[in-house]
Amino acid sequence: MMGDRGMTDWQDRVGTLSEEKDLNFCFTLARSGTVSKRSSHLEDFFPLIEHASIAWLDVKVGDFEKEVVETGVKVGFSELLIKQLLTRLGDGTRFQGGYEDYNTEMGLLLPAISVKGFDITINPVLMLLKKNLILTIRSKETHVYRNLHRYAEAFLKRLPPNLKQVDWLTLMLIRIIDENNERNFEQLQEIDKGSEDLTKDLQSDNIVPSAVGDEIYQMKLTLVRYLSCLWGTSDTLNSLRYGDADLMSDDDQVLDKISILIREVRDQLSLAEHLSEILASGLECLQSIHNNQLQDRNNLLQDKNNKLADRNNKLQEKNNLLQEKNNKLQEYSNRLALLNNRLAVLNNRITLLAGFLAILSAGFIVPNTIATVMSQTNIFVFSPADMGWYLALILASTIVTIIVVWLWVKRKGLLPKTTEENGERLISDAEKEREIAT
Repeated sequence: MMGDRGMTDWQDRVGTLSEEKDLNFCFTLARSGTVSKRSSHLEDFFPLIEHASIAWLDVKVGDFEKEVVETGVKVGFSELLIKQLLTRLGDGTRFQGGYEDYNTEMGLLLPAISVKGFDITINPVLMLLKKNLILTIRSKETHVYRNLHRYAEAFLKRLPPNLKQVDWLTLMLIRIIDENNERNFEQLQEIDKGSEDLTKDLQSDNIVPSAVGDEIYQMKLTLVRYLSCLWGTSDTLNSLRYGDADLMSDDDQVLDKISILIREVRDQLSLAEHLSEILASGLECLQSIHNNQLQDRNNLLQDKNNKLADRNNKLQEKNNLLQEKNNKLQEYSNRLALLNNRLAVLNNRITLLAGFLAILSAGFIVPNTIATVMSQTNIFVFSPADMGWYLALILASTIVTIIVVWLWVKRKGLLPKTTEENGERLISDAEKEREIAT
């Protein structure tokens, strides 16, 4: 047996070495006292187990499904027992748990739960029992049994000496299961922490609905898988309590300890289900608040949109008024253009009349000049016989002068094109009158 100082040193070392996931541990109780050993080779533990009244061998493997059968058979358990328990592993999303009793040997399959955020990992823990041995086989990824490794020897020392070996075996198994359950129960706190982070995200004003929706789904999935592990544990413990296995104690006080484990699991189930209900109602409430906030924002945006619509309507009304004024101005412009066209037609007519009068006046200037010159009696002497050619001269000069002046004015374009211009203006006036009328 180890002294108090040796025990303290061993406890300190085990507290550190339990972190080494590649090491296996063995704790035995024999007539000479308790012995503990750690090693990475199973063969190192066989001499201790052979001479022990009761032994617990804790083995960690890298690939559980591939190495568990080989490890169990090497320690002395049947392959059939191990494979039968492995059929209860489930599909990785839900854990079923397992219990098998083959009289001289029996086995349990329990979960080891690990939660980080909303990422839950379920690793199986295989517990095999025979006359003086409890073998636990688990993945290196499972949680570390710090307290159990540290106090296993002390626990074995305190076992009542008046009990049977089967009672010791049962009490040791209960202690191992209790340690595994405690580590599993701690994971509920991780789920609760994750729910607090999700609550903070929902209270934020800048959340992404798709991301929060995915977090809510992951949280619910984590809780469902966690609850499935607890239900699987509860079923396994019920089978252990009421299975009446030969390797289990018949002492009511010992069996009551299994009942305590079952109540603890059920209490944890109630807590987890209560947390699920609280989270569900809380998330629904927060989601409702978030939806109300979104609705308020939508209403504000709708109000702004309505205000913009009102402004647009007012601007449209002003635009219509300006358009009406523009139409009136256009109407006034058309009327002015109509009057201008009429004045232009009148001006053309007056100009044409003035042109004709100018041509006629030019035509009378030449004969008048001729008549003035020939009226000088001291130069020209006319008799009644000259009256004919004189009148012919006057008339011919008038006609020739008019024709020449008219051709020259026409060639220079001094006379307006009365027919075309008047026609165009009359057509334009008629169109404008119709536009004004409409």
